[in-house]
Amino acid sequence: MELYLGYGFTFFFIFPILEWGLHYFLHFINNKMHNNHHTIVTNNRINKTNSLTIEYWPIIPILFFLYNTSYICALIFLKYYVVHTLIHWYPKLLPELAEHHNTHHIYSNYNFCVTNIWPDILFKSQYKKKLKN
Repeated sequence: MELYLGYGFTFFFIFPILEWGLHYFLHFINNKMHNNHHTIVTNNRINKTNSLTIEYWPIIPILFFLYNTSYICALIFLKYYVVHTLIHWYPKLLPELAEHHNTHHIYSNYNFCVTNIWPDILFKSQYKKKLKN
């Protein structure tokens, strides 16, 4: 039972914080591959097209962790992969997360977590619409 509690804690608490930190770091170092993703999404929004490609990089850690029998880590990357793909391809399935993540593509200094919203609230990086006086 304790093992499953540890997995749950990792899956629902530790991973979202690590995901937030990694995404924040990608912006901090101005990662080219990540910036390319932002450019494609922005161009799609401007041109009203959907020329998104599927991200293949998460498959590498998923296979690595499966091979090394670290199933919780494989599941964590699979969660990211599925949620991020759904947000961009089928946003109506996860409307709150899609809005949260798509806001990040407009205001890239906000909303760093893809699979959850609460880490952005915790680290005060959630975008809040400014009300006009």
